[in-house]
Amino acid sequence: MAELVIVSANIRITNEDRRSVCSVNNVSPSVAPETAAAFVNAIETLYNNGACSARMNVAYDVVS
Repeated sequence: MAELVIVSANIRITNEDRRSVCSVNNVSPSVAPETAAAFVNAIETLYNNGACSARMNVAYDVVS
Protein backbone atom coordinates (compact mmCIF):
# COMPACT_ATOMS: atom_id res chain seq x y z
CA MET A 1 0.00 0.00 0.00
CA ALA A 2 1.28 3.47 -0.87
CA GLU A 3 1.88 6.11 1.77
CA LEU A 4 2.85 9.75 2.03
CA VAL A 5 6.10 10.42 3.88
CA ILE A 6 6.85 13.99 4.97
CA VAL A 7 10.18 15.13 3.53
CA SER A 8 10.46 18.80 4.47
CA ALA A 9 8.62 22.01 5.24
CA ASN A 10 9.32 25.71 4.95
CA ILE A 11 7.67 28.96 6.01
CA ARG A 12 7.60 32.11 3.88
CA ILE A 13 6.62 35.37 5.55
CA THR A 14 5.47 38.28 3.41
CA ASN A 15 4.51 41.89 4.07
CA GLU A 16 1.29 43.64 3.02
CA ASP A 17 2.75 44.24 -0.46
CA ARG A 18 3.37 40.47 -0.77
CA ARG A 19 7.14 41.03 -0.74
CA SER A 20 9.21 38.43 1.07
CA VAL A 21 10.30 39.39 4.58
CA CYS A 22 11.72 36.06 5.72
CA SER A 23 11.94 32.48 4.50
CA VAL A 24 12.80 29.55 6.77
CA ASN A 25 13.65 26.07 5.46
CA ASN A 26 13.75 22.74 7.29
CA VAL A 27 10.83 23.58 9.57
CA SER A 28 9.38 20.63 11.45
CA PRO A 29 6.19 19.69 9.58
CA SER A 30 4.61 18.70 12.88
CA VAL A 31 5.04 22.15 14.46
CA ALA A 32 2.04 23.27 16.51
CA PRO A 33 0.01 26.07 14.90
CA GLU A 34 0.46 28.21 18.03
CA THR A 35 4.25 27.88 17.78
CA ALA A 36 4.27 28.82 14.09
CA ALA A 37 2.00 31.82 14.81
CA ALA A 38 4.27 32.94 17.66
CA PHE A 39 7.27 32.75 15.32
CA VAL A 40 5.46 34.83 12.68
CA ASN A 41 4.49 37.39 15.35
CA ALA A 42 8.11 37.62 16.48
CA ILE A 43 9.31 38.21 12.91
CA GLU A 44 6.56 40.81 12.48
CA THR A 45 7.79 42.59 15.62
CA LEU A 46 11.40 42.52 14.40
CA TYR A 47 10.34 43.65 10.92
CA ASN A 48 8.46 46.57 12.52
CA ASN A 49 7.01 47.75 9.23
CA GLY A 50 3.38 46.64 9.29
CA ALA A 51 1.48 43.38 9.28
CA CYS A 52 2.91 40.16 7.86
CA SER A 53 1.36 36.91 6.73
CA ALA A 54 2.87 33.46 6.44
CA ARG A 55 2.51 30.35 4.35
CA MET A 56 3.87 26.94 5.31
CA ASN A 57 4.59 24.51 2.48
CA VAL A 58 5.07 20.83 3.24
CA ALA A 59 6.65 18.38 0.78
CA TYR A 60 5.79 14.67 0.77
CA ASP A 61 7.29 11.67 -0.98
CA VAL A 62 4.86 9.07 -2.30
CA VAL A 63 6.25 5.71 -1.26
CA SER A 64 4.77 2.55 -2.69
